[in-house]
This record gives sequence, C-alpha cells and structure tokens, in this order.
Amino acid sequence: MKTWATILKLIGYIWCLLTGLFILVGYGGVWMSEGFSGVQRLLSPFNISNWIITIITLAPGIVSLILAAKIKQKLNYSIPDIGKL
Repeated sequence: MKTWATILKLIGYIWCLLTGLFILVGYGGVWMSEGFSGVQRLLSPFNISNWIITIITLAPGIVSLILAAKIKQKLNYSIPDIGKL
C-alpha cells in the first residue's frame, strides 16, 4: 500500500506540472497571436468555459494527490488493541 501512495503522489505531481506547463504555453500562444487583450479575455472570470476546461485538465493530478494522502493517512492509522479497552 505504501508503494501505491508513493506512485500516486509521483503521478499527481507530474500530471500537475505537465498540465501547468501546457496551460502556460497556451497562454503564451494567445499572447503572441492576440496580445495582452487576448490573455485578459481568456482569464476573465466571466469566461466560464475556460475555467471548466482548466479544472477538468488539472483534476486527474489533484485527485491522485488526494488519494495518495488518504492512503498514507490510512496506513498511519493504527487499530487500538481490544484487550486494553
């Protein structure tokens, strides 16, 4: 189980790093083609579709980090000895 937690944590960090770089490269491409106003339009709080796509893109990495933390927490939890109760 400890191995799974480590693997999930590694995958989560790699996924978040790669998708973050992908998103930044996309913003750079918009900046180069449309200028600063294009980036402003893209990052507008009213551009709901962009925010939904960003969340969907980052979700697998975030979920794997949460699962790794839950597995690690489950491993650290010890069952009390019934005889001592």
